[in-house]
Amino acid sequence: MAPNSEWDLPHLKLTMRLGGKEANSTTPLYGIQFYPYTAPGVDPIFAVTGDREEDAILNSCAWSQDLETGDPLICVAGRSPKIKILNVKTGQLVKTLIGHGQDITDLVVSPLTPAIIASASYDHSIRLWTLDAFYDRNPCVLICAGEGHKDRAFHHSGRYLLSGGMDCIINLWALPELPDENAGTDKTTLLHYPHFSSAAVHSQVVDCVQFYNDFILSKAALEHKIVLWKIDGFSSYNAYPSRDCAPSTHEFKDTRSAFGGSYQRLLQFEVPNIEPFYMRFSFFSMPFKHPILAIGNVECKVYFWDFQRFEEWTGDEKEAPWLSRKGKRPPGSFREGSASTTASSAQTGSNDGQSSQNMAISGSPSRATGAEKYSVSDPFFGIAPHLSITVPKVRFAARQAAWSVDGEWMVMVGDNGMIAVFHR
Repeated sequence: MAPNSEWDLPHLKLTMRLGGKEANSTTPLYGIQFYPYTAPGVDPIFAVTGDREEDAILNSCAWSQDLETGDPLICVAGRSPKIKILNVKTGQLVKTLIGHGQDITDLVVSPLTPAIIASASYDHSIRLWTLDAFYDRNPCVLICAGEGHKDRAFHHSGRYLLSGGMDCIINLWALPELPDENAGTDKTTLLHYPHFSSAAVHSQVVDCVQFYNDFILSKAALEHKIVLWKIDGFSSYNAYPSRDCAPSTHEFKDTRSAFGGSYQRLLQFEVPNIEPFYMRFSFFSMPFKHPILAIGNVECKVYFWDFQRFEEWTGDEKEAPWLSRKGKRPPGSFREGSASTTASSAQTGSNDGQSSQNMAISGSPSRATGAEKYSVSDPFFGIAPHLSITVPKVRFAARQAAWSVDGEWMVMVGDNGMIAVFHR
């Protein structure tokens, strides 16, 4: 990042389209993930998944590594109960994980080890797998029962897993250490109940969940909002809960918790035109950098919120460092109150669909007041975006975004084969 640019939000760098810039591709792209094991100073790479053929629809991807060679592995899944693991360096199919009974809707790799991946499926379960060849006899090491799990996210500790369901429920699962004593045998470990479960946060199908430290960000189709909330009594620094304390379903409650309370709603982010199912936000968070929330909608608009601004907001715009700081801004960055800017493509010449230079785009921090964008006093008030960018030329619904490890790059993919690259 450029010096003194800590308050700058991403700007649109370039766009690409499957088949080239003149193509009329209608292929939807559903998944995008950066390779998380890139060494510092090495250009980041990313993979996308989409719908190329009716019998080969891929909606999710996740990166892993070969435990012996360190080769990059890409795990892909979609309209099939199978997860395929491919070696990116050799191009070979390494293995296929079989166990789900219906379509797979999401994949994620454990932050503790690239050998553990989790998958969600329409068969009402989440499965955790090991890629360690020692357990190839039965690589499924854990099954979490549920109702139509759609999306999932690991806590940074690797011991907790979130899931969102077709039944509008969000679950938090306390995971045992894996692989356990049953790994590789015919007796797969089964978790019947999560340690927290709530149908009160959302009233529609939950299609995106993510941790922010011990807080939770979640979104449901048709609701036009992203909610930040926390589980009462939950702290990853507390003693790890036993499996026996997970509440059962014998008594119906909207919210069941093993942590001694319910939940607290903290913030709500207003996002217009995100009605379709399977439109997912992305959240960047790492020490000493600003946490940034991003999501796109069906009208080619991408919205950003800088969580550090909530901490610094005093109620007076004259004191806001992102409004008052001096110095030259990096090329393509947005100034509060600006109506438009210009983004340039990173290269010239033939670029397989890359946008041309001097591409006019719309970029604005919105006309909302400072209080409407930065005040956190009302957990039910829809906070306006700190920045919105319209991707030009091709109308598409933005399906998912992902951040590079250092947060310098963000890529968003969507319908009509579109890939939009942002930089800060």
